[in-house]
Amino acid sequence: MEMNTENHLDMESMRMQLETLKKKLDKQQIVTDKLVQKAMSNKMSWIMKFLWTELIVLLPFTAIAFCNLKSMVPGMSWYPIVAILVFMLACIAVDLYVNYTSENDWKSENLVNTGMKLLRMKRLRWMQVAVNLPIVFVLFVWLFYDLEFEGKDAMVYGSVVGGLIGMAIGIGILIRMNRTNDELIRQINGLKEEDDDC
Repeated sequence: MEMNTENHLDMESMRMQLETLKKKLDKQQIVTDKLVQKAMSNKMSWIMKFLWTELIVLLPFTAIAFCNLKSMVPGMSWYPIVAILVFMLACIAVDLYVNYTSENDWKSENLVNTGMKLLRMKRLRWMQVAVNLPIVFVLFVWLFYDLEFEGKDAMVYGSVVGGLIGMAIGIGILIRMNRTNDELIRQINGLKEEDDDC
């Protein structure tokens, strides 16, 4: 009888230790999930910071540059300048929409949806480039025609070189954004495989 009681106490002690171990493992899993969520959110945050910089710094800087151009070429029309600035504002708005992520996207139960959202982001970015490039081409041809009409050939050449440099920088940023998405998608797929193994 005494042996049964002793075995029962040992079993009860082991059960309590097992419960304690389970609680610790659950807490560890929660901490790990939160760290992964935070890391993923931080990787994506540079994109949102860049987009807000576009809106707060780049758009006003561009508007000031075009106003300076207009003051140097008084006979130039305002129409291409306003059209370019409105188009630029629309592009920034679309960028903000396409690249928006919320804190809920990074929770472990939403990671499959987030992975699909990241793939959609990449596809929409390339579609945006495919739509924007012809429009940008037309707008700048209009602007250059207006400049050339005023006899400012040097400005046209300088603008073309500046436009090509700007396009190269933009494509570089686009590639970096998509690379960030690829890294996050790989991490999400790795987490999904770990969950499937458990």
